[in-house]
Amino acid sequence: MEQSKVNTIDQSNEALLDQKGLKKTKLRLELVKHFKDAKHAQSYSDLKQIMGEGVDKSTLYRNLSAFEEVGLIHGINDHSGITKYALGASPSAGQEHAHFVCESCETVYCVKGMTEIQMKVPSGFKAKNIQTIIRGTCANC
Repeated sequence: MEQSKVNTIDQSNEALLDQKGLKKTKLRLELVKHFKDAKHAQSYSDLKQIMGEGVDKSTLYRNLSAFEEVGLIHGINDHSGITKYALGASPSAGQEHAHFVCESCETVYCVKGMTEIQMKVPSGFKAKNIQTIIRGTCANC
């Protein structure tokens, strides 16, 4: 994951959208910049507030969906009922990482340095991905 993240951060926002096959709109360029600068995962509400009232709700959702579909960001289900998004592909083979959820402020952070998890699922089941959630208190709380 670390190598993929470094490449994502080092590329210009325009080049990154080109590489992912996405049109370079003003909103998409702003979203990419924001995700690159963000220190933790962002909820739709966080993004809506930062992007301002001029951004249509469905347009923002469509762009987040497009970003997730091409592996530019990944959604995190921290069991709060609110999906949070962070830069980079979802944790899967070669992209493994855990997520730390602060129980005090509910901020979600990607945690690097995790090795691939091997689990045996029941016969006939097929695992798509494994999400590891670490709960505790962040350094800010």
